[in-house]
Amino acid sequence: MDRITRKTLKDDRFAAEVTHSVEYLAEHRRQTLIYGGAAVVVAALALGIFFYRQNRKNAVHMALFRALETYHAAVSPEDVPGRITFRTEAEKNTQARKEFESVVSGFSRTDEAGIARYYQGLIYYQEDNVAEAQKRLEQLVAEGPGSVPSLARLTLAEIYTTQGKDEEARKMYEYLIKNPTDLVSESRAQLAMARFLGRRKPEEARKLLLDLEKRPGAVAAAAGTMLREMSQQ
Repeated sequence: MDRITRKTLKDDRFAAEVTHSVEYLAEHRRQTLIYGGAAVVVAALALGIFFYRQNRKNAVHMALFRALETYHAAVSPEDVPGRITFRTEAEKNTQARKEFESVVSGFSRTDEAGIARYYQGLIYYQEDNVAEAQKRLEQLVAEGPGSVPSLARLTLAEIYTTQGKDEEARKMYEYLIKNPTDLVSESRAQLAMARFLGRRKPEEARKLLLDLEKRPGAVAAAAGTMLREMSQQ
């Protein structure tokens, strides 16, 4: 993917947008749960970093950037200073869907188009159209290995879990652990697996989290938090 090079999109602005995207999901618990729990918050951050590191044409990147800004826009009866604002969630989703579709139709066979398709699936899921969301995400997965399909797998695992398809969900997590990508690393997939196992096989989940807690940085912190949550259940 092309890194942003125009003066109007300096590093600090893009970094701020990535941070905002993650904070927005974290602050809106209901939507976060709809989009697949904490795993998708992590994936959103990974997606931002992925964008930042890659090299793409400005037109493609700007089109996707605008769509993402719309997707993470505020919903409020009043304008929010410094934020794109919509009056209703439905209005925002309609506009975001149009902008993602513009990326898909205007820049087909690009990584950006794949990411736009992934977000289209998330919008359908947010609207409780699970069948359409599942269909679109499964289409991405069927296209083979890669960074965007790994995100689709992560979200599909959550969908399968809510449908009671635990075996299918576990297969998704196991695949992601064995086939890490830029967007879904091995440790991220293991954290998601541990969360999945928490209410089904708590001892297995605890063992996995204890191993993850030995790793440096954010992974250990996340594992520790999940272990504390399990001890309180």
